[in-house]
Amino acid sequence: MKQWKKPNTISMLAMLTVVLVSTLAVTLFKNRIDVADAVDPTQPTVAPTPIPRAWEARQTAAEHRSAEVVPLVKEVLKETPAQRRARFGDKVPQIEDIEYSYFLLNNPIIEKEGNLYGRVRFMHKKHAGILKDCFICHHHRAADPKAPDISRCSACHQDSFNAELPGRIGLKGAHHRQCMGCHKKWNRGPVGCTECHPKNVPDHTNLVKLPWNPKPTDVTKECLRCHDVQAEEMLTSTHWLWKGPSPFTEGSEKRIDLGKATKTINNFLIHIASNLPRCTSCHAGYGWKEATFDFTDKTRIDCLVCHDTSKTYVKAPLGAGMPDLKVDLVHVAKKVGKPSRKTCGSCHFSGGGEDPVKHGKLNPFLDFHSSSCDIHMGGLGFECHECHKTRNHKISGRSLALPVAEGSRSCEDCHTAIPHQGKALLNHHLNRHTEHIACTTCHNPFYAKCDPSKTFWDWSTAGNKKRKVKKDEHGMPDYDWKMGDFRWENRVKPAYAWYNGKVKRHILGDKINTEGVTVLTEPVGDIKDPNSKIYPLKFMGGIQAADAVHNYLLVPHLFGPGGYLETMDWQKSFAEGMKAAGLPYSGQYKWVETIMYIGLNHEVLPKKFALSCVQCHASLRTERSCGRCHQDKHEVDFKNLAFQGIDFKILHGKGRDVQERVESTYYIGFEKLGYKGDPILFGGRFKQLPLGWRLGSKKE
Repeated sequence: MKQWKKPNTISMLAMLTVVLVSTLAVTLFKNRIDVADAVDPTQPTVAPTPIPRAWEARQTAAEHRSAEVVPLVKEVLKETPAQRRARFGDKVPQIEDIEYSYFLLNNPIIEKEGNLYGRVRFMHKKHAGILKDCFICHHHRAADPKAPDISRCSACHQDSFNAELPGRIGLKGAHHRQCMGCHKKWNRGPVGCTECHPKNVPDHTNLVKLPWNPKPTDVTKECLRCHDVQAEEMLTSTHWLWKGPSPFTEGSEKRIDLGKATKTINNFLIHIASNLPRCTSCHAGYGWKEATFDFTDKTRIDCLVCHDTSKTYVKAPLGAGMPDLKVDLVHVAKKVGKPSRKTCGSCHFSGGGEDPVKHGKLNPFLDFHSSSCDIHMGGLGFECHECHKTRNHKISGRSLALPVAEGSRSCEDCHTAIPHQGKALLNHHLNRHTEHIACTTCHNPFYAKCDPSKTFWDWSTAGNKKRKVKKDEHGMPDYDWKMGDFRWENRVKPAYAWYNGKVKRHILGDKINTEGVTVLTEPVGDIKDPNSKIYPLKFMGGIQAADAVHNYLLVPHLFGPGGYLETMDWQKSFAEGMKAAGLPYSGQYKWVETIMYIGLNHEVLPKKFALSCVQCHASLRTERSCGRCHQDKHEVDFKNLAFQGIDFKILHGKGRDVQERVESTYYIGFEKLGYKGDPILFGGRFKQLPLGWRLGSKKE
């Protein structure tokens, strides 16, 4: 036996240092995870670093679970569902007992059988809340008395055609039979392959055959060798035509010609007529620089702008959709795949000319997995197409800013009309609220969370090259001689309005409001309309030109030869712009005020940062119990119930400019929405609530 030697002082110090550093690192990592969840919306407006965050913990945990292969259960307890329920008695598992609310169905067992489709996001808790019976899916338990009563699917179902278990189907079959069978029985939920799964794109490295330094159209011709059908689909899509059906535009429900390419006008960059090379730099095609562009030519389709995965593909800023000359087209073509946040964002993040102008909710931060701007993209790593489902190159989703729609998407598509699961008292009230309030009204209490958004644009002041540009507290410029005055805002409280899905839309050639402000887009709805809900909106103001005689908005020729940015001559600019737009110009112009309302459906926050009861209902702030509306039960923690929600104190303490919202209430402003006041005091829109006492009573 070797004799033990006393370690020297240096080695002991080294060991102690390692232990201390390791302990400190673990502590800091744990604290970073815990603290991040409380302060996520307060992150600075710089590209976030790829460090683990609390919002991502659920996604990371789900990824780990999806990669696990658990021991196979060979024997199950022989009992009927009725016997199993009888055995549990009043201890049947409840929603509150669910440990994991979210799964990724992507087990290695399934991958062995092929890799044609990607993983499925499975809302475990949501399904349990709808079915209200865990035993429908978890239909057996292991015979081993030490085994848990409820096991994951892969514990019993693994490889297909197992000789030891000839009567048991494999994991893929179990998922498909259980999921699709239930969806068909209830006539709810997806049953098609790509309705659940994203289809994986094969490696194109050896499939693409291109010469060195090909033309962009050569790349498309190579794509057409295999994808001619997809190209035909693209030719009829709104992303190609920039016009299409407008079933949600009031008075134009049957039109199929509205869009950016025709009659849509806004108070950002106004209109594309006569500005094609600049505006069409975001077109999914090559060379749309004049009205004679051939929309039937499939070789002009730009496949790479949506399907690049190399992250090296960029369009030339003034190239009418042509790629930058520095792009290695062969390399990009060999790296094609599903669209991503980056490919979609290359155009949509910059709507209105820069980030983030047009939307106030779409910005480059959403492309970072560790971003705190959005629970879906930032927290769970969603790609755009996971919500905006696509069939035949027709993409579902719509906007107040644009009339074209190829299908609708809503929170309810995944979360259902009863999104809050469990028997908690708050869930009951929140589910009643969803009859009147859109999900994003509570889950999007302010926008421009991670980047300032432009909220006002005055074209009338453009042209002063000598004016000194100032930057606001967000570091954004207040002026550009090419485009006029701007106003940027950060962490903006939305405007609120009733919205039933239809939009009043001002189109090119419509008469302006000569007595006041011209509204370009406005949600349709009313407090008495049962199809209307309260929605959060971005309010965008502007000053733009109108014809002083014809009283309609003018289209300026801004970019390119003879444009305003070259000549600084508004008269010439309007004459050329209106000629391209096909409307007469009187030769006289005036500056008028316009506004647009734009929906806020991104930058969604989880429940911890949603609005609380007291932030909307001032009458609850001084209450000590639920006794105003219900029989007083002291076991109910009223503070915890009514005060759950976003804490603007934390945000302000972290340097965010939300100080005016600390301790704020009456957040959405009930009178502006047609109520007499707080509905808790004055009643709802369709019936009087059974309140504990009325206004004017002695108790009040």
